[in-house]
Amino acid sequence: MSTNKDSKWLLDAEVQSKIEYVKGRWQVSLVFIDTKDPNHILIQTIGDYRSKRLAEIGAMYMQQNAAKDVRGTQKVNKDDYNFNNN
Repeated sequence: MSTNKDSKWLLDAEVQSKIEYVKGRWQVSLVFIDTKDPNHILIQTIGDYRSKRLAEIGAMYMQQNAAKDVRGTQKVNKDDYNFNNN
């Protein structure tokens, strides 16, 4: 995203965490989903952890901080998008 206008949707995005086992480590990513267009997503890798439990704690903490919004938590209908790990 090159301009400020292109990234404004992130202010209203729903934030979810994603944990995957990659090369012996548990990798945490945040998934930002546009509430107006659920096919518009951004996945940002946050870090990796030695155990799944540490990854879950880190993901929960990062997700809560990223989703802070004075209007409340933004939600997207789960049937509006489909993640494929392939």
